[in-house]
Amino acid sequence: MLRALSFLAIVAGLGLAAGACRAQVEGKDLKAAYIFNFAMFTTWPDAAGKGPLFVCASPDNPLWSALSALNGKPINGRPWTVTELAHPKAAHCDIAVLARSMERPALLSAGVLVVRDGAGGKAAITLVEDDEHIRFDIDTQEAAKSGLRFSSHLLRLARNVL
Repeated sequence: MLRALSFLAIVAGLGLAAGACRAQVEGKDLKAAYIFNFAMFTTWPDAAGKGPLFVCASPDNPLWSALSALNGKPINGRPWTVTELAHPKAAHCDIAVLARSMERPALLSAGVLVVRDGAGGKAAITLVEDDEHIRFDIDTQEAAKSGLRFSSHLLRLARNVL
């Protein structure tokens, strides 16, 4: 009997710990993790596959600190490197993370994965908050314009694929 009660107490404790762990990952960090994973399942044009993976965002973007916290982590052998959209290296962005209402900068060239945090403009991937969950939509036509392809695994996870 004592063993059964101890076991139930441990299971209940694990359930509470799991709930606490979920609560610790807030929206900004979770969105940055999504973007990191998008990069793992994206194929860029051949010329873009060497050197750092430049992730460009504005420092006023609410995701800036969460994206920057991933600096140095490898994506398919390329170190994740966050830089400002206004920085000269932005012309060489691999990923541009735009806030909901931000216009796509004209200086972004082909081969850039545009991820938008919230509906409000064109992007290959749009993060959306749906029923208190973070989901994403993929626009394969926007991706194709930039010469990008997504893994079928990523496409299956999307809320909508256009």
